[in-house]
Amino acid sequence: MDKNKWIAVVVCLCLTAGAYIGSTGLFYTDFRPIRNYDLISFAGSWGGLIYMLIRDRKRTV
Repeated sequence: MDKNKWIAVVVCLCLTAGAYIGSTGLFYTDFRPIRNYDLISFAGSWGGLIYMLIRDRKRTV
């Protein structure tokens, strides 16, 4: 993976962590269970990133 792809993975990790903390109230209020639509959005965004990484790998081979 080149530098741009690593940056995309790190940004996706940071956004996922931020969204998880915001959704559950972790570290700043009473903990709430994560909502189903948050899980679906996490799965969708990570699935899209993985798809793009696999697609780019096949194009360069």
